[in-house]
Amino acid sequence: MIFGLLKERITLERKFEVMMPETVSYTPNYNFRPGDMMPFVSSHRAHEISSFRFGMTPGSYKEESLILEAPLEGDRHISDDGILKKGIIQSPLFRKQIREQRGVLPVDYFIVQSTSQKPYLVFLKDKKRPFGLACVWDAWKKDILDPLVYGFSIITVPVFGEFLKAGISRLPLILNDRHYKRWLKTDGMLTLVSNLLHPFPEESLNAFPISDLIFTSIANDRSLIDPVGEMVIKDVKKELVYENRINWNLR
Repeated sequence: MIFGLLKERITLERKFEVMMPETVSYTPNYNFRPGDMMPFVSSHRAHEISSFRFGMTPGSYKEESLILEAPLEGDRHISDDGILKKGIIQSPLFRKQIREQRGVLPVDYFIVQSTSQKPYLVFLKDKKRPFGLACVWDAWKKDILDPLVYGFSIITVPVFGEFLKAGISRLPLILNDRHYKRWLKTDGMLTLVSNLLHPFPEESLNAFPISDLIFTSIANDRSLIDPVGEMVIKDVKKELVYENRINWNLR
């Protein structure tokens, strides 16, 4: 995945404004990639933007390994009754982080790759920017004297409907803007967090294909996100159908 964040002042919610400290360098960026440092809101400092690496290495790991995604269903996938299981809660890799180390990644859009290797830019239909993606994070260092490296993984969910028809199989989990505070609060019950783990409704999203130069270019240019095809979800115009009516005169 690739992310874009364009605003210089980040307000995730009308009543939840996070501050950008001087220690975090930030300029609008169209092309955030794995391994890049990104503006991030962690449960450790819930009202301040920090700089975290896109890609989490668990603190228990001896060697550095960037984990980019945390699947919501873990290894449990979907049950026979069609219900998406929240296996991440019991996942050995993420069970500590989902309970104690959660975060929000503010973005204006994100870019995913279809099964045919085509990049799609996904955005909110109501043009609300930025919006928050649900994440987990951890801190890692190779040697005891090395500084800690803070990194995050994006919680992702399987998709269906028009996105799946376009070859897009997974999307990041988008948080409802009313739930940021609850998501970042770590002293509540786990069930309160679990209740927030639901895929964002497809009818609130849309996407369009962009040039595959986004995967090969290190440029940070607006032209990289220009559309090169039609929207995934097309607006269907309602057409009025007039019926021919015959008036019978019965005598």
